[in-house]
Amino acid sequence: MVLLSFQNIMGHPLPLPLPLPWFLLLSSLSLAFSFSEALLASDAMSLLSFKSSVTADPSGLLSSWKWDPSADHCRWYGVTCHPLSRRVISLNLTTDRSAALPLAGTLSASLANLTELRLLSLPHHNFSGQIPTPIAELPLLEVLELQGNNFSGYIPTHITRMPSLRLLNLSSNMLSGPMPHRLVGSGRLAAIDLSNNELSGRIEVQSSCELLNHLKLSNNFLTDAIPTEIGKCSNLRTLLLDGNILEGQIPAQLGKLSELRFLDVSRNSLTERIPKELANCRKLSVLVLTNLVDEDSSLDTAGGEFNAFVGAVPYELLLLPSLEILWAPRANLGGRLPSNWTHSCSLRVVNLGQNYITGVLPEGIKMCKSLTFLDLSSNNLRGYLPLQLPVPCMLYFSISRNQISGVLPTFGEQGSCDTSIVASNLYLGLDEEDILNTYSNIPLWSWGSQTDAHFGSRLEKNIEIIHDFSWNRFLGPLPSFSVGDQLLATNHSFSYRLLLSDNRFIGSLPAGMVPQCNNFKSFSINLTANQLSGEIDHEFLIDCLQLTDLEAAHNQIEGSFGPALAHLMMLQRLDLRGNRLSGSLPHELGNLKNLKWLLLGGNNLTGEIPSQLGQLTSLAILDLSQNALTGSIPASLTKASGLETVLLDHNKLSGKIPSSFSTLSSLTQLDVSFNNLSGHIPHLQRISDCDSFKGNRYLQSCPDPYSASPAGLPVPLEVHKWRGRKKLKTLIIAAVTCASVVVCALAVIVFLLIFGRRKLGRLGSLRRKVVVTFADSPPELSYENVVRATGNFSIQHLIGTGGFGSTYKAELVPGFLVAVKRLSIGRFQGVQQFEAEIRTLGRIRHKNLVTLIGYYVGEAEMLLIYNYLSGGNLDSFIHERSTKRVNWAVIHKIAIDVAQALAYLHYSCVPRIVHRDIKPSNILLDHDLNAYLSDFGLARLLEVSETHATTDVAGTFGYVAPEYATTCRVSDKADVYSFGVVLLELMSGKKSLDPSFSEYGNGFNIVAWAKLLIKEGRCSELFCPELWEVETVSEEKEKLLELLRLASTCTVESLSVRPSMKQVLDKLKQLKT
Repeated sequence: MVLLSFQNIMGHPLPLPLPLPWFLLLSSLSLAFSFSEALLASDAMSLLSFKSSVTADPSGLLSSWKWDPSADHCRWYGVTCHPLSRRVISLNLTTDRSAALPLAGTLSASLANLTELRLLSLPHHNFSGQIPTPIAELPLLEVLELQGNNFSGYIPTHITRMPSLRLLNLSSNMLSGPMPHRLVGSGRLAAIDLSNNELSGRIEVQSSCELLNHLKLSNNFLTDAIPTEIGKCSNLRTLLLDGNILEGQIPAQLGKLSELRFLDVSRNSLTERIPKELANCRKLSVLVLTNLVDEDSSLDTAGGEFNAFVGAVPYELLLLPSLEILWAPRANLGGRLPSNWTHSCSLRVVNLGQNYITGVLPEGIKMCKSLTFLDLSSNNLRGYLPLQLPVPCMLYFSISRNQISGVLPTFGEQGSCDTSIVASNLYLGLDEEDILNTYSNIPLWSWGSQTDAHFGSRLEKNIEIIHDFSWNRFLGPLPSFSVGDQLLATNHSFSYRLLLSDNRFIGSLPAGMVPQCNNFKSFSINLTANQLSGEIDHEFLIDCLQLTDLEAAHNQIEGSFGPALAHLMMLQRLDLRGNRLSGSLPHELGNLKNLKWLLLGGNNLTGEIPSQLGQLTSLAILDLSQNALTGSIPASLTKASGLETVLLDHNKLSGKIPSSFSTLSSLTQLDVSFNNLSGHIPHLQRISDCDSFKGNRYLQSCPDPYSASPAGLPVPLEVHKWRGRKKLKTLIIAAVTCASVVVCALAVIVFLLIFGRRKLGRLGSLRRKVVVTFADSPPELSYENVVRATGNFSIQHLIGTGGFGSTYKAELVPGFLVAVKRLSIGRFQGVQQFEAEIRTLGRIRHKNLVTLIGYYVGEAEMLLIYNYLSGGNLDSFIHERSTKRVNWAVIHKIAIDVAQALAYLHYSCVPRIVHRDIKPSNILLDHDLNAYLSDFGLARLLEVSETHATTDVAGTFGYVAPEYATTCRVSDKADVYSFGVVLLELMSGKKSLDPSFSEYGNGFNIVAWAKLLIKEGRCSELFCPELWEVETVSEEKEKLLELLRLASTCTVESLSVRPSMKQVLDKLKQLKT
């Protein structure tokens, strides 16, 4: 018996005996209550421990988390407890992705003590460090959301053993290493999002993956093939694998995914045919095969798109009843478009631009009444345009750069748009129950000048409608164009761009051509390079007061400017070059305050330049060249302080060049050649081309190179002496010439008799000189323009020389710069071989390769025309780095850029390309220090079936791999060696054959020096001081050491040990910034 004391009803204590079982029961209850209280206290302490690891809470999210014995932690912000047990079951500190004041710190492992936790959601904060392994052992956790942080390291492998986990979202961090083994298909996982990390290795899928609904692995470094086992994930609805390094083909087994709705495999290295088995995915709504714009960037990333499929889009795919978006630009697709589109009523967005599709545009496409986006540009389409295409209802329609001919239909006669179709196309609300919210609310993008845009951004209130018929063979008079009234009635403002350039349209620009033009926020039209004639109808201008761009250059338009032009207050670009305009320039042009481009060169304009043009404060480019203008250049013109280019050449201007031009800091080109100007040349620091002033008899002579003094200042004595010597020399030359004129005349006669025919033949060939251009090249690219823009390859335009020839800078049109490489004759054996090789190079596009725009080949001249990069080359950057701030991030970025370019040449080009001359001077930079590899493919293109080639040694001493220099055997491993040398230069600031190595003996180079320092444990001495000392963080110094180890591996003599460029690139990507 045990005695317990308690009060009876009367309040008197009585000793009563209590049986032992009752005592044990009450004791157990007491212990359980105490244990429960301990657990609750433990939950509170775990939360406070988590708070203590938070180093920044600028929004005060955790301000309510305060320890107090009477406090209830279940009422703390973001905490949810079980209603009975009061244990913490949810910690949700969700913030908006655009929040400016997120939490920061590390993730405390104390959260693993919340053993009843079902949901842990900490998205879009600044948590860093590794994900604690104990958190991956929570037995009841169903949802783990840590996306949008800065977590690094590996994903804890224990995640695959979490029995209750249903949703895992670790996207947008810096996680690296392989995916955990057996993650895809483990446990109850229904949704996995690991996108936007640095994961590498293969994708492994378990056969027991029936519960998986969503898998998003976009934008990592995953390699090898898409696993066929994914076909066993029978309930998979979302599969996003874009932005990796996946190879091979799209598995036909994906056709077993009967629930699949969204499939994106873009920006990989996939090849082969698109399997027709995909048509078995009857619920497929979005299919993205290639994508030229990264979804997380506004920048064109066409260089990241390596997919190159074979054949056509399977006809069966286009018949899928639920397919809404087909996105496959520049996918190497061929074949013809199907004629029957009857079952394609759901199609809203189709992008097949920049492919090799042939045949005609089928009539059946008119059945796709829901189409809002159709891009078939840059293909090989022929024939006529179907009459009933729903173009007025489309926000984007482009058939540019094809060979479509005939009269352009008047689409406005085909009826109005269905309001429901218009409304649904503005936002494609696809699936609100999608756990990952993937591809939901896909907008029709605000395109700007790009035809490819990313998924996921919200639709702007201002939408630009683009209808592009340019670069075809349309003929006849211009029809009228309209946009669906119901489209304009939506709650958005629209801009309209109508592109009709480079066709064969005739007649005049009629009134009423675009009857709705004043309903748009802005309206622009491009009619360049047609056969238009007559005058511009003044009613057209009056009816289109919203006109911002009027481009009709290179036509046969006549007449003079009327008063209507003065009413176009929104006009920003007026381009009427190369027409037959006459009369004088109206003073009212000065009222167009928004005008940026005024291009009227190549007409028959007379009179004086209006002084009112100086009121155009937005004006950047003024072209009045090749007219018959008279009078003086008004000094007020320089009040347009934003002027960058002024072209007044080939007129009849007189007087002096206003000295105030020297005040225009933005002026980069002033051409007043071939006028009647006199006086001094003003001092223009950014202009050094004497050709811009020649042809003016009374203008001060221009020393070459140009170094004129400021106007009004005396000319230096040295210049006077130079002029005196020039006059004396001229008299001597004239006397000698007069004495020998008869002999010369006879010699000329004999020469013409003997070589006349040959000379005429050469003149004829000169007239036939053609520059071959590739896609997206400017129409102004011609041999004559190239020669003129380089000053006939004068030294003033020379920007570099190399083993393949000299490179010149040329400005073909205002603001459009190119680099012209004049090849050394004899580098190639025959014109045909040269053309075959260079056409192959012209098809290569990568974001880190200098773009080949066009080429010219003749009997004695070979030119390559590239895009111009203004940041110089890596050689100058390395050895002038004292003027720049260089840190690990810059070094790493440049290394990644070059490695990506080389990996593309080695593995994605057919035939593959070995560069054979990798060196800093062949790596160019832009102002943002993005790196671009040049001179690729000029050494030799390897045949597809060959593993090596044997030829003469190319390359540069100090960068050439040892096996290449001794045996002339070429392989891609030779480029890896040269890349390693470049890395060593980049880190050390020394040249490959730096003079400082002479103390070690003859033949000592940077590779031997690096190996010596590594062997002796003096690695830090290799790095240039300004790089090593800037990096005060030990983690960054460790990355530099890792980069040194990589460079050392790249430069080993053994080919079997030397890594491939793919392996190098993978390693560089693991060395995250």
